[in-house]
Amino acid sequence: MSSSIPFCDLARAHAPIRVDMEKAIARCLERSWYLRGPETEAFEEEWAAYCGQSYAVSCNSGTDALTIAAAALELKQARIPAITLPLTAIGLHRAGTQVVLADVDEEGNLQPPPANGVPVLFFGRLPAADQPLPRLVDAAHAHGWRPGAGVTAAWSFYPTKTLGGLGDGGAVTTDDEELARTMRDLCGRDDQLRDRRQITSRMDEIQAAVLRVKLRHLDGWLQQRAESGAHYDRRLGPAGLTLQGPSLHHLYVIRVAHRNGLRARLAAQGIETKVHWETPLHRQPGPWQAEGAFSNADRWSASIVSLPCYPGLRPEEIERVCEAVLEHQAGSLNRLQEPSGHGA
Repeated sequence: MSSSIPFCDLARAHAPIRVDMEKAIARCLERSWYLRGPETEAFEEEWAAYCGQSYAVSCNSGTDALTIAAAALELKQARIPAITLPLTAIGLHRAGTQVVLADVDEEGNLQPPPANGVPVLFFGRLPAADQPLPRLVDAAHAHGWRPGAGVTAAWSFYPTKTLGGLGDGGAVTTDDEELARTMRDLCGRDDQLRDRRQITSRMDEIQAAVLRVKLRHLDGWLQQRAESGAHYDRRLGPAGLTLQGPSLHHLYVIRVAHRNGLRARLAAQGIETKVHWETPLHRQPGPWQAEGAFSNADRWSASIVSLPCYPGLRPEEIERVCEAVLEHQAGSLNRLQEPSGHGA
């Protein structure tokens, strides 16, 4: 019997660098300094430089990163795609921003993004190089993307992200010195009241130390994801299942008919899948307003499936996944072409 293929296996990426991570944690233990220390300061400098921006302000989570950025930018209203994770909306709403849901195009994008939009770089999919971006972008899935001048980006370091910690964490990057200073005040880094809107949101030293180790390997992991994505593209692209456009492949997502049948077939073969995300926001209660029809969002959420894609995933495993997907598609097509059965 074939071994199972988990949706995500962090141990594969961690195993080669485990000693370095343990040393980084040991440094924190030896210092007995766990908040607002040298590891966090160094990580902020290194992450800003990696993103091609001047400043990074770390915090407790990607959700907090959106709250802090929206508050500092004084966003009164934000239009977001109806197919994002609820935490995108929650993070913005906590900043006092009015959140308005919008339908997406056939490819799942706010296209073109409105001036008050907050684009979400789903699955690591990248905006077109010539596409003007609003002031704030949810880049939680897009580690490796360089935001560019004038753009503020909110990041998540949740463990399963392309750059993930051993717990939660987030950051905002910007080129605006005054904005960075305001965001640091909003994080509530010490026991002083520096802004009436501030929250308590800090990255701890152990997370920062681990992220510094992992940041040194991020380019290699992105290359592995690119190779996995190219493998999937070659095998599944001719069947019309793949998403179009450049991507960093934080997730590898396809669109299929009969999604539940496909997921059941793969599960029976030991292949784990997920859906990001099954229920669009306009069909959930939450701190947002919905405007107009959401036909594309409904079709999108009913047809997407996320396949295994992570550092350490082997080519033969990707091939197994592709074979199972293509067999299911062939079976579905054959069923559609079968005669109705009338007559003798």
